[in-house]
Amino acid sequence: MKLSQVIELLGNNISEISRLDGTDIELTSIESDSRLLKPGNLFICICGHSFDSHVLARDAIDAGASAIIAEKPLQNEENIPVPIVYVKDSRLAESLLTMEFYKNPYRDLTTIGVTGTNGKTTITTLIYHVLNIFESSPALVGTVRNIIGDKVIANPENTTPGPSTLARYLKLALDKKCRYFVMEVSSHALSMHRIDGMRFDVAVLNNVTRDHLDFHESFEEYYKTKLRIFQRLKATGMAVVNADQIDLGDIRVPRNRVFTYGFGDESDYRMEDLEISRTGMEFLIHTPNETVSRVYTRLLGEHNAYNVAAAIAVLSTLNYDMEHIVEAISTFSGVPGRYEFVEESTKYGFDVVVDFAHTPDALEKLLKTALKLATGRIILVFGAGGSADRGKRPLMASVASKFASVVILTSDDPKQDDPREILEDLELGMNKFKPYLVIADRYEAISVALTLANREDTVIIAGRGHEDFQILADRKINFNDKQVVKEILETKFRRHVKK
Repeated sequence: MKLSQVIELLGNNISEISRLDGTDIELTSIESDSRLLKPGNLFICICGHSFDSHVLARDAIDAGASAIIAEKPLQNEENIPVPIVYVKDSRLAESLLTMEFYKNPYRDLTTIGVTGTNGKTTITTLIYHVLNIFESSPALVGTVRNIIGDKVIANPENTTPGPSTLARYLKLALDKKCRYFVMEVSSHALSMHRIDGMRFDVAVLNNVTRDHLDFHESFEEYYKTKLRIFQRLKATGMAVVNADQIDLGDIRVPRNRVFTYGFGDESDYRMEDLEISRTGMEFLIHTPNETVSRVYTRLLGEHNAYNVAAAIAVLSTLNYDMEHIVEAISTFSGVPGRYEFVEESTKYGFDVVVDFAHTPDALEKLLKTALKLATGRIILVFGAGGSADRGKRPLMASVASKFASVVILTSDDPKQDDPREILEDLELGMNKFKPYLVIADRYEAISVALTLANREDTVIIAGRGHEDFQILADRKINFNDKQVVKEILETKFRRHVKK
């Protein structure tokens, strides 16, 4: 890509150009991560929330950068010998430029984007699973892992990768002969222009409930951000929407390209007769073609019925046969850390469930599902993340207090926040007339919960799900809730098997 192409593509986003001497430079790559810079690259300075890479402009030159894009004046600009293109929004510039650099690979893929406060991982993984059974060569990008052909990336840094990484993944998917590209789209990605360079064939909005209000100014702004996914549809792209939770009047897509799902009578994919057991659930689903199918899934909870219906709607709009879709869904075992039973606990007479629920809405849905399945008490262990929406902490505690028999408040990922302050925020929402404990050490909290469990009780470890490490102020430590449960059961319970 030549510098002249960069300038033409950015158009009105450009506010000023400095050090342009008439030479049309050939740029070998585009990077916003200074650690990846190579000679001939274009370096994009980003004003981040915790770090501003404008201070690295000089380092970028030393690493061989041939040009720089910046949002604000650079220090000692007079000493920078390469062209500087000043833009109004460098994140938008990165998104547009990187996709163009890789020749817009999304155009040759069927792209599916899923957003929503909860359910993104389950929906995308289920769609990927079904497409894989159909031998349709899908790629998957999301919270738990990225799978592109034979390349697997576990525990990715972000739910939705940055523009440069995303463009590379799309190009890799083409190179690996993938036909479908299924991805989670976070509100951060929508707000920070990570996906502005691409378009979707199908976009899903599953729900919007309180989360990330540390990042978004208000719930209204958060909701509007989620709606932006529909601005990223291809010309004939389709919207798939949870009609029970989203106002269709807010969806700016022609109605003939909007497909809805839910339990409501007006839903295009309408569910009814939901039955839940410990081993799975069944429901009927009516389709726009006036067919009715019985769906069986190993997933649990009404919230997962919505997730399954979303996947069915997407796959159906892609013209797959309903009978085959339903059959493939029945083989899906779920996502790690989403209402995942720790089977080793059953020999002690109680259940242990690990779940990713970390918002008030997700926690409520989790506990309501557990109450339908449990015959004994619900013992809940959970905390709240640091450097995040502080206002949701007492709301989560209030939900816990309402639905759980015993609550143990503990740490999650405190990050830069004082763990004691997080626990104090949680306590504000607790019902002081119901039993609860405060145990800051998560390992100890889980151990106490298991010790408290009687026959037929259900112990729920919530908030972290699949995650393999805990983020403290100064370091990360290895910590996986499921593995911790298994370790405690093995070391402390093996001589005390309940008959």
